[in-house]
Amino acid sequence: MAENEDPHPDDWPTQARQSFLTTVWNMAVDEDAYTDGSPSWIESWLRGHEQGSVPGSASAAALHRILACGADPDDLTDVVRQMQHDLAYNVCQLIDDPGLLGIGLDEDWSEQTDFRWELVAVRTAQPTERAPIDGLHSSLDEFDPSGRGGEPRGRPVPARLPGYPLHARLAVAHVRSGDRIQAINTWRKATGASVMEAKAAIDQLLDQLRQDPENSQQ
Repeated sequence: MAENEDPHPDDWPTQARQSFLTTVWNMAVDEDAYTDGSPSWIESWLRGHEQGSVPGSASAAALHRILACGADPDDLTDVVRQMQHDLAYNVCQLIDDPGLLGIGLDEDWSEQTDFRWELVAVRTAQPTERAPIDGLHSSLDEFDPSGRGGEPRGRPVPARLPGYPLHARLAVAHVRSGDRIQAINTWRKATGASVMEAKAAIDQLLDQLRQDPENSQQ
């Protein structure tokens, strides 16, 4: 077998489907990417925005107003990522079969159109070799980089601790749910602390809460 010969020459359409769906997922926000303690996609939208001024982009300005109201940036990431997933899934259905979305089932619509959509892969080395790629919507979630199969990540509701910052309330919620590792990661992302510093800060906070009857049960 030649050095560059494909060991599975008949399987290239499957590889093309995998490449397409992997690329689609790469376009979604990265829920694990942070810059200066904030989700990277938010930081990139607000980059260059001076404190106290209104961002030039209408979308960035809306995002700024949402954050100014105290919204959790990670909650925004979850909402945006889920909406991106739903859009990608619907586009895949549209390509696979418009009927899955209810498009084309209407008699009037069917009579007025004589076309459909199709994703076709073309081999770079052999442009005349083409293959239709189907089964997109049923395969999309297999390539979710989080490994959750398209499902949103589960995060606890922040503990009700008036006067404490969001990352502290989230860390306490994680500890109370039995996930100290996630509590430490949450603290580190928000503060830039080391693992040991985050652990010590969380332990100190928990000790303070235990000594405060008003906050210990919230």
